[in-house]
Amino acid sequence: MWAAAQGHQPPNAGTPDPVVIVSSDGHAVARMPDYRPYLPADMREEFDAFCEVHRREGSRTIDPKSLLARMDPYLVDEWTATVIEPGRLAGQSDPAQRLTELDRQGVAAEVLFPDFGLAFELDPPVLAALKGQTRTPEQVEAANRAHNRWLADFVSGAPDRFVGLAIVGFDDVEAAVAEIRWAKSAGLQGIVLPAVDESTPFYHARHEPIWDVLEELGMPANSHTGISAITKAIPGGAVAAAPHPSCAFPILTSQGFFVTREILTHLIWGGVLERHPDLQVVLTEQGSGWVVGALTSMDYSYEGSYLRRDVREVVRHKPSEYFGRQCHLGSSLFSLAEAQARSEIGVDKIAIGVDYPHHEGTWGSGPGNVAYLRATLGAAGVSAEEARLMLGGNAAALWKLDADALESRARLIGPSLQEILTPPTHDYFPRGDVRKPLATGV
Repeated sequence: MWAAAQGHQPPNAGTPDPVVIVSSDGHAVARMPDYRPYLPADMREEFDAFCEVHRREGSRTIDPKSLLARMDPYLVDEWTATVIEPGRLAGQSDPAQRLTELDRQGVAAEVLFPDFGLAFELDPPVLAALKGQTRTPEQVEAANRAHNRWLADFVSGAPDRFVGLAIVGFDDVEAAVAEIRWAKSAGLQGIVLPAVDESTPFYHARHEPIWDVLEELGMPANSHTGISAITKAIPGGAVAAAPHPSCAFPILTSQGFFVTREILTHLIWGGVLERHPDLQVVLTEQGSGWVVGALTSMDYSYEGSYLRRDVREVVRHKPSEYFGRQCHLGSSLFSLAEAQARSEIGVDKIAIGVDYPHHEGTWGSGPGNVAYLRATLGAAGVSAEEARLMLGGNAAALWKLDADALESRARLIGPSLQEILTPPTHDYFPRGDVRKPLATGV
């Protein structure tokens, strides 16, 4: 269906007027058996048995088995024909193939989050909830450490193009601090915030050493829907009680966005950003337009409501000022409505994400990354200066990437700024995030 318009292909010669694209949202995991050498020796026999079950029954978010639980069969067939069969998913685990895929998309560098499919993880969350699957705390901790060490090896071959994020749990604060220090020494550049227990929220005093070390090392804290949350509770009962499996997804997705977005509320009103003024926080794949209303509401509470004024003994600035000083948006996936509202959201805050290797990403579902950007930035009349910031400039500054190296890569792989900012002449995206309303992330 999309063969004639499968997106930008890297040119053989230098691209005129190239634009640096840094994807704020990519995912990488090992092939399940490849986690074995990174696990403790006393867990490997248990892991071997799990791998046999995973080989027979397991699934990843990007596999047809998982996709069919939430998407129409014809879309899964298109995905299989245009992405799986050509082998474009190999870059999820193979760094050389990942670089080939980045070049194909015109992406100079990428921030790497984990994905579902860590050690001892049989299915993605909704399927796991439906089946009652759980992992022990020991398995979770070992899986996180194994992934961090695998990821350090993954990014080591191209540190100028990969920004690796460590998974760090907050249950054991001393262990978390040690893991953050190890991650920094191993070439990882930030952490992914976990889901925390409601009894010990992110602003709890016990977590201060974690914020201290992140601030000391200059490592941004990143929240991502489906990974980071203000609660560990998964509504398995609500999912199982849904009248049809497809009904479970909007229920779970809506809750997932809420418990992730509330991290910003906790960091501001809990005083974390006041106590740690150099800490940088990135809000990824949870929509971008919602922050406008959220900050307006929080500023009203601070200035115009009946909230006690002595709150200012803890929160000394307006919430929007903390956001302006310390927060960034991993805008994956960026919609046309968000592109049109870019000034209100903050052009200097938006860092657009490709979301490889997920189906909903700009890279594979439809005619490709450039066509997606034309349908959003091009259709919204974004200026060249704004586009350069949102596509790569903001992310490169946050992650302190080598601007000259990024520019050199962009000249080799394209696309040109003119390509991206040319309004589309055909609607290749009748469904999906191009049409997502401003205030939602679903």
